[in-house]
Amino acid sequence: MLSRRSNFPRRGPVSERIFGRAYAEAEHGGTWLAAGLFAIALFLFIVSLSVYDITKPIRAQTLLAAGIVSLTDIDRTLEKNVPALREEARTSDEENLEVPGYPLPVTLSRVEALTADIPTIRALVLDRSAKLVYATGLEAFDETGEQSADLFSVSSVIRELVGFLTGDAHERARWVVLASLVIATITGAATLALNRGFARFTSFGLAVLLASAPGYFVARGGTYLVDRFGSDDPFVTDLQVIVQAMLDVPERNFLIAGSLGLIIAVAGRFFGLVANRFFSDESLDPVAYDTGPT
Repeated sequence: MLSRRSNFPRRGPVSERIFGRAYAEAEHGGTWLAAGLFAIALFLFIVSLSVYDITKPIRAQTLLAAGIVSLTDIDRTLEKNVPALREEARTSDEENLEVPGYPLPVTLSRVEALTADIPTIRALVLDRSAKLVYATGLEAFDETGEQSADLFSVSSVIRELVGFLTGDAHERARWVVLASLVIATITGAATLALNRGFARFTSFGLAVLLASAPGYFVARGGTYLVDRFGSDDPFVTDLQVIVQAMLDVPERNFLIAGSLGLIIAVAGRFFGLVANRFFSDESLDPVAYDTGPT
């Protein structure tokens, strides 16, 4: 009569066990490597996507307008120079006129200069200034190439932020988004393929959470610090508005990604426990019947 143990093959030689264990360890290391690369690629994707979103024309030009208000002191400039602009419009044959004393080469038509009130002129000048700076960058402020600013001044910080919000930055971010998306897709698929059962979803979700948590806390911390940094200086106030608006985008994107990663990881772990509890086939494992020589 055959014993229960005889229905299953015996274990292989010692060498097979050793190589089998080494293969299992290598496979386990490969899953962690794939998950780590996926987390890095996903982090770069979210960062570049946030930059791409921030530098979209409509959003960027809105932020640029806030920065230009501080950098050009537009209200005082218009109050002082609109009378001269209107006088020039009445006496000149030019169809387009630059605003006197304004640091950007923005023009108004003769009709606009003669008929528009100061708030309307302000809106027109700001809109055209934002479009100009978005297209050309900080060079729009410096036709001579000789301008400079104190490195640690608030106006210098605003200038750098304004210089970041350009069409060129938008195009560069587009290519980084595409490249990081391809890499994240490949490494994400590898993370799923190298794991087994519901553990693949747990590993995938944890990698997404790992990629999202640092970015979210940095953006959130930056927003908190900006909110706490109060000042009566209009330059600082404008800087706060710009920085907060820029940080809102990555904070939102990292929060969404992190929430999805947490949900996937928890769901994978939960369904894995359920499967092990109610659908385990451990009793059919041949090793369970191989108790060794008797």
